[in-house]
Amino acid sequence: MTLSLVNQSPEPNDVRAQLGGMGTRLEYLHDTLRAGEAARRTAVPNDPMGTAGRRAYEAHVRTIRELHIENERWARLVHGRLELVCSPDRSMAIGVMVGDAATGQASLLPRNSRRRGAATDMVTRANAGEGAPSVQTALFAADAGPGGVALSDEEACALKTWFLLSFRTKIGDAVRIDCELSQPKRFQEGFVIEWARRIPLPVLSMDGIEPLNDDGPGEIDIPVDFR
Repeated sequence: MTLSLVNQSPEPNDVRAQLGGMGTRLEYLHDTLRAGEAARRTAVPNDPMGTAGRRAYEAHVRTIRELHIENERWARLVHGRLELVCSPDRSMAIGVMVGDAATGQASLLPRNSRRRGAATDMVTRANAGEGAPSVQTALFAADAGPGGVALSDEEACALKTWFLLSFRTKIGDAVRIDCELSQPKRFQEGFVIEWARRIPLPVLSMDGIEPLNDDGPGEIDIPVDFR
């Protein structure tokens, strides 16, 4: 990513107001990204390929859940095998996604960096008001576990799903993470091609430690055949 793509960061007070209306906070989202970066840096050359990316993903999911569950009374949700955290009234959920260089730039259109599967297609259709494909409620219930929730078919169709989208790059001696909280609206051939709403977030910078391992072939999004 070149510096010419970087817009001025959004005003934190405006961002906090938008996020507060959704039941989340900027601090939770930035802390989630910090946790992922810290986990990524534990990878060493003898780890299997993709270890750094997997550890970052796992830390993102765990941290975004813990912060919302402990502070806002949200609940863990496995929805079509997407790992999410769900608001108390079950109207909204948040997941994590790796974006491209347009992430966080209000004048550009970001996309997910790697192809995703049927689960992302399902929640995007629900976001657009098309309703989710027929799903087995038992799938949600089986994976809910302690502290988790299971959605009814009605709730699944009405759920609005957002993603904490992030793009990591090395600039000099620092790691820059551009990020936004956004709601996908159109999904085509594995990629989000339109967003219903985007909230660009202030850039997060951390001391630069180059990971010793690549991200592997793709992020975790298990294809599900909804029949």
